[in-house]
Amino acid sequence: MPECSQPKPNFFIVGAAQSGTTSLWMYLKQHPDVFMPETIDLKELAYFCYLNGIKDYNKHLSIFEKSHGMKAVGEASHAYLTSPESATWIKDFNPLAKIIIILRNPIERAHSLYNWMISEGYEWIYPFEKALRMEQKRLEDERFKHCNPEYWYNYLYFNSGLYSKQFQRYINVFPKKQVYVLLLEDLKENPISTIQQLYSFLEVDSSFTPNDLNVYNAKKVPKSVKLQFFAKQRLHKYLLKLRVPCTNKIQNAILKINCVDSNSRIRHLNIDSATAEKLQDNYREDIDKTSKIINRDLRSWHS
Repeated sequence: MPECSQPKPNFFIVGAAQSGTTSLWMYLKQHPDVFMPETIDLKELAYFCYLNGIKDYNKHLSIFEKSHGMKAVGEASHAYLTSPESATWIKDFNPLAKIIIILRNPIERAHSLYNWMISEGYEWIYPFEKALRMEQKRLEDERFKHCNPEYWYNYLYFNSGLYSKQFQRYINVFPKKQVYVLLLEDLKENPISTIQQLYSFLEVDSSFTPNDLNVYNAKKVPKSVKLQFFAKQRLHKYLLKLRVPCTNKIQNAILKINCVDSNSRIRHLNIDSATAEKLQDNYREDIDKTSKIINRDLRSWHS
């Protein structure tokens, strides 16, 4: 990559998806000595990722132009945890970069990721169990890997929750002192102390308390998975062909009306107990490996 005098990121929130990366982004960027892309549409830059994100080096750096004088300059892209190449690419870009990884019970995370995918209109398979059964086929399908509406690894609900190998990639190329791991439980149970420990890791004033500690990425799911997918992926082109005015407004209205929040009893929101038990069995070995690697007790994830 070419040398450039522009400021560049010196820390990265690398995932996992649906584990609190948006909340971390919101809490960290409130600190006066921390710079992160300001708006949610710039949160997931994913430049250091083959299958996703911005591809232009200068465009990526231009997002950090206003960070002159800031001690900690960062970005948050969950794709960096699942993408095999990301750890090495980030190391080549900035060997001194600090890495932040936030993990969540993989069973809960897999189902939450599925709910996010159907709510955003990226997933057309229903229910969750069927999507899980399709995963091996998607994993082996090279065409699907490159031709789908979203980031490929987000369709791998089970495999993207196998944390041990993902985490190992980072400690293979970065010194452990540059890698900070926390759990979503930490953020929920002790948000202020958790975020202040992160400030300390980033070497900025750890006594600062963010004003906004709301939870972001609140759970919403569609009433109809097929309608949500059609509205997101095909409706706009269909309306344009028919020369219907206000296509964007119609599309957005349907997407919004078809979604409900977590107060609803819609069945997408809750994982089937039998499915949860099967996932626990399948994740057990990897949870134990992850526990040893990060030196945290993860036995609660088994139950």
